[in-house]
Amino acid sequence: MATESQNIYLTKREKLKCKKCNTSIPLGKAFVGETEKSRGTCFACSDFVDYTLLPPGNAAMTRRSKKHSDKCGVLLTWNQRRKRYERKGQYVEAAAIEKAKIECAADQKVRDQKNEKAAITREKQDKIYINDFAIAIREVYHSCPKGREFKIAEHACEKHSGRVGRTANAKKFDKQMIDLAVEAHIRHMETNYDTQFGKGKGKKEIRSDIKFDVKRIMMQWRQLPTLDLFE
Repeated sequence: MATESQNIYLTKREKLKCKKCNTSIPLGKAFVGETEKSRGTCFACSDFVDYTLLPPGNAAMTRRSKKHSDKCGVLLTWNQRRKRYERKGQYVEAAAIEKAKIECAADQKVRDQKNEKAAITREKQDKIYINDFAIAIREVYHSCPKGREFKIAEHACEKHSGRVGRTANAKKFDKQMIDLAVEAHIRHMETNYDTQFGKGKGKKEIRSDIKFDVKRIMMQWRQLPTLDLFE
């Protein structure tokens, strides 16, 4: 029988009430529901009050503890910078965690070997992707300074950075994503953007001040290089 899964939100809303006890759920406290906008319960009234929180980071433990638990409460918290909910662990039965620990200990060596091989493969694939992203940049920005496309690609595609190069559209070499990567590079490397902070201006105002310069350089880099007939 499949484990019943439920979302648990560390709420970012202020006017939530428990449908069972009718008490208010304070900002940042656990709310159990299909979505944060749907009716749900406070954590104390939920089925997970006696369950144990398993932190994220061990995929085998996460998968196996869920398998052995009657219910699984997925803990989600709002990331304001990325504008999305992110997983912060899961609530499962304590006995399920103990069973998962035994299973993981039994095949730890085999999983370590598989993970090591998988990491090598991912590293190779990542290098290929960054190189292909750099080529895609050069195809749009013909006059970008020599070698700069690789620096842009490396920065935009850095692992776990949340930057545009890690998005699904960027992996399709979407032109808008390429533009955003180049724009970010120009902003930091070709303008005085980074030196303007701490002088009484906010990010939006600073970006507005340099907007014209950034767009001008982007247009220059898009132009086809001219051939010198007298070389």
